[in-house]
Amino acid sequence: MLKRDTFEWDHMASPGSNARRRLPDLVRSYYEDGRKTASSDPAPEALHDFRLRTKRLRYTVELFRSCYGPGVERWLESLRQIQGHLGAISDCDTTRQICRAALPEASSDRKRLETYLDGQAAREAAAFHRYWRSEFDKPGEARRWETYFGRKTK
Repeated sequence: MLKRDTFEWDHMASPGSNARRRLPDLVRSYYEDGRKTASSDPAPEALHDFRLRTKRLRYTVELFRSCYGPGVERWLESLRQIQGHLGAISDCDTTRQICRAALPEASSDRKRLETYLDGQAAREAAAFHRYWRSEFDKPGEARRWETYFGRKTK
């Protein structure tokens, strides 16, 4: 089930103060869920849910882009990378569902397409796992981003 992050707005505080107060917790929670996702072999639905969570976090950070320096662009690009891998996996799954509805089970075209989609999804899943471990969640990276988003903003 997709986890819903909430962002309660303090109307008496500045946008930067609101961001500083809430973004570190969102980042921490995102890393926790990402680690669970990246350390297992989740079903396509779980990957799709995590992709949507990535998209929501990216959009939230984009709302506060002006409160942070140019370093925020690196973070946003990292989230786009994750979205890209997870989106490609989701596309394969959706195409597989369409294929199953449109082509008979015994069809050689269906079998060939499903084999291709399975391979493509596996390559993207491996790329996601590799990117998560070697770049996004390398040692100290989560803490670095929590600190970055918790610092005094403009």
